[in-house]
Amino acid sequence: MSQPRILTVGSGAIGGIYSWRLSKSSQVTNVCRSNYAIVNENGFSFDSKKFGQDVFKPHNVVRTVSEAADLDKDTPFDYILVTMKALPEIYNVADIIAPAVTPGKTTIVLIQNGLGVEEPIVANFPENPIISIVAYIGTSQVSPGHISMVGNESLVVGTYLRSKVDNTEQKKLFLDLLQKGGVDAVDVDDVERVRWQKLFWNASFSPVCAMTGMNTSEVLNNKEALASVRNVMKDVIMSANAMGYEFDVEEQMHTMVDRTEKTAKDYKPSMQLDFERKQPMEVEVILGTPLREAKAKGLAVPYLEVMHDICSAANAKTLLDKKSQL
Repeated sequence: MSQPRILTVGSGAIGGIYSWRLSKSSQVTNVCRSNYAIVNENGFSFDSKKFGQDVFKPHNVVRTVSEAADLDKDTPFDYILVTMKALPEIYNVADIIAPAVTPGKTTIVLIQNGLGVEEPIVANFPENPIISIVAYIGTSQVSPGHISMVGNESLVVGTYLRSKVDNTEQKKLFLDLLQKGGVDAVDVDDVERVRWQKLFWNASFSPVCAMTGMNTSEVLNNKEALASVRNVMKDVIMSANAMGYEFDVEEQMHTMVDRTEKTAKDYKPSMQLDFERKQPMEVEVILGTPLREAKAKGLAVPYLEVMHDICSAANAKTLLDKKSQL
């Protein structure tokens, strides 16, 4: 039996790590951009506390999805693994992956931050199964092709209930492929619940850290910053509950703050790092989608709305500055 064919779109730290692990039992092709020359010649190099040190050379390294699709037109990709940053205000992931999607055949796997990342996939590929994954991992590409991973990792592999295509068989196989690579992966029926819960932290601590320039410990020790975190977090939890979930607001807030104090000291969230590097932040999927969901239910979420507007304005300036440098 031939190995499953997987195309990874977004070959940064997350894409590199999970391509490496999936390659233990699959044929993996990576779409690379800024790191193409290094990865094409030498492969990815890894320094991981969990998985050790290694070099991984993908089956194929290409510059574009179209190039990947042309490699073997008679054999569709079984899975497309999307690990790009979720920036719907800048690009549509569905348009990017379209050349390699075979209707009714290719399963689209999303490892992305935020809420609503599945919507453009469902809209553009109504015949294709979707697997939506929430990642808990600390990793970064410290130089082109060289990836560092601290501590452990885990993936919550879920079903997006708004998709009409059954993913049971494809999800079971993908879980097996991940686990053969030593990945800590668990199966859930409703991935949106998990996405909301991760958002309680990500939509509050991340933008406050980004806009104040404080790391998590500095936020925890600043009265006004921590009050902002709590206010935004409460709005997000209430938004989730308006969608039919039943989270205990005070319990969730206590858990998120307590966990940060214990396990995420002196930490800079990815949104903050993007802002410092003058890169676009994932504002819409982290703040915009929960805001729209709340408004659709008639729920007032003033702290979430202000934080969304401030971060959107900061993003707009980042993009304007980039254009002026061209």
